[in-house]
Parts: sequence; C-alpha cells; structure tokens
Amino acid sequence: MNMSLTTPKDHGLPKVPFWNGVRCAVSVTAAWLLMTVAGGGLACALNAGAAKESPKDRVVAKVNGMPIFASDLDAMIHAQERVIRFQFANDPARLRKELAEVKRNALNGLIDFQLLEDEFFRLGGVIRKEDIDEDVKLAIQEAFKGDRAALMAELNAIGMTYGKYRELREQMIMVSAVRARIANKVEVTDKMVREHYENNLQKWRGPESVKFHTLTIFNTSANARSLAEGLRMKLASGGDFAEIARENSKDSRADDGGAWPWTSIANINNNVGKVMEKMKKGELSEVLEEPNSFVILRVDDIRKTEPKPFESVKEEVKKSLMEELSREKIENRLCRLREAAEIQKMGPV
Repeated sequence: MNMSLTTPKDHGLPKVPFWNGVRCAVSVTAAWLLMTVAGGGLACALNAGAAKESPKDRVVAKVNGMPIFASDLDAMIHAQERVIRFQFANDPARLRKELAEVKRNALNGLIDFQLLEDEFFRLGGVIRKEDIDEDVKLAIQEAFKGDRAALMAELNAIGMTYGKYRELREQMIMVSAVRARIANKVEVTDKMVREHYENNLQKWRGPESVKFHTLTIFNTSANARSLAEGLRMKLASGGDFAEIARENSKDSRADDGGAWPWTSIANINNNVGKVMEKMKKGELSEVLEEPNSFVILRVDDIRKTEPKPFESVKEEVKKSLMEELSREKIENRLCRLREAAEIQKMGPV
C-alpha cells in the first residue's frame, strides 16, 4: 500500500482532525481485529498480505480493480467467529444465528471496507507512520494493559504477523477518518431531540417488572427437546400451566407450578430477559434453548415504568439521535459509493 508519511500535525482528511474520539475502539478477546462498517452491522478483519503470498489464492471479488482474496474472507470470518463464540457462549440459538449472519454478510463487508479506504485517498487523506505508531501504542495499552508481549502472544494464536497487525490498524484509521468526515456535519435541533425522545420512550424507561411462569426440562437425554416441544403444544392448546409444570418442570419453581412473583426484567437471566422484553401479557414463548436445559415461558402480567423526564435525559437523547443520523449518513454514502464503483463477485463464496 503506497502512503505518504508526513508529520502528525498534517494527519487525516482535510479539515477533519483524526484524534477526536473516532478512533476504532479496542476491546478484549481480540475484538480489536474487528472494524464496524455501514453503521454497525458488519465487522472486517483483513489479512490481505497473506492472501497475496499464495499463488493458489482465489479472487472472490474486485472493487474498482482491487482484488479481494478468499484468504481475506476466511481471515475476516475467523476473527468475527472468534468474538461471537465468546460473546454468545451461553446462548446456542443466538450463536447459530449470528454465525450464519457472519457468513452471509462477510463478502459485502469486505467490499464496503475497500470502498471506504478508496474514499479516504479520493478525499486527499494522508496517513503517517507516527499515527500508526500512536494507534498501536494505545491499542496495546487498552487491550493488553501496555504488555506488548501479550499482544504478540495473541497475534501468534491467530496466525498474524506484527506487520500485518500494523497494516490492519492502518486500514482501520483510514476507515474511521472517512466515517468521521461523513458524519461530521450532523446537526440537530431541540425539536428533533424532543421528537426522538417521544418516538423512543421505551429507551428512557427503567426496567419493567413481570409476573411469569416457567417450565424447564434438563437437556440430559436425546429426546429432551421433543419432550419440551410436546409440553409446549399442550400448553398452547389450553393445558393448565401450573399442573403441567408441577408434573414435568425441573427448576426451583416447579412446586409452585412454575409461578414467579413480580420480578424486574433487569434481574432475570440475560437471554431469557431479552425474550421476555418482547413478549406481551398472556403470551407463551417458544421453547428456548439454554446451555443445559429447554425453557418455556408464559408472561402473566407486566408492570411498566414511567419514562425518565425529558430534561433529565436530554443530552443522552441528543447523543442517541446524532448517532442514528450519523449511521444513516454513512450508509447513504456507502450506497452511492457502491452504485458508482465497479464491483465484481467471482463465483460462489
């Protein structure tokens, strides 16, 4: 990659300072390998250098003549899967869904990444060696508490050289700068902020409380899911939840027919709580797969909390609105870049 290396004062796109909070965030478990493009939906981890070293590497796409190799795709998918498997280790159903999404969106994610990198240079962007040095230093400090040896161990674990890691950070800097440039002129009025508050009141409420029933079947036999599905059919057909739970459920509320007292959703198991947030009063859930069990829920009653007063959350609402508008601007620009670009996809991926 040909780059002009200048002094830090000249860094970035014209009239857009880079060090203004838009640097790619660093997090644990190799999450620093991921770069969100198109407003939060896709993460890209590139290993293009390794791709070019293999004469047998297959080109899976071209963006304005620049190739994307199969190894690029494999490296990006591997990096995303590594984080997703850690993040959803206790939610098998969500894990399967997220892994499928990764594979479905992977190539488009790499294409968008290349489009934003091209845009960086088209806008006259310049990146310096000193900026990459500073970015890597901060990444090591945030992710590995300043321990460079820990970084090297992580790179070794995923089969990436330090040179490739620096190249990746360089690409992240460019894409972050372009995203900042696109979103730089987002302005909102007090009226817009108030409307955003009114249209999203659920965001500003405290946790709801629910009364509910559960029926739990331990996943200790080959027919555990079939048993749970059969019991749900009985419940859906009008079966008495309390009676069926007392006879079949294995959780701590079985003797009470699966009944729970008023409970804040914030205090409920994260996966179950997320399902419960979307359920209506009287609704029966599907069979939920937990790490060692299958669970059926019924929401008996919901106690909603009042939203926080507008003035007390005004700055939070404003920030939420600006982030939403920024994502829209970035996605709109990407749509135009896609339309203007010459994009070729080569065969099955």
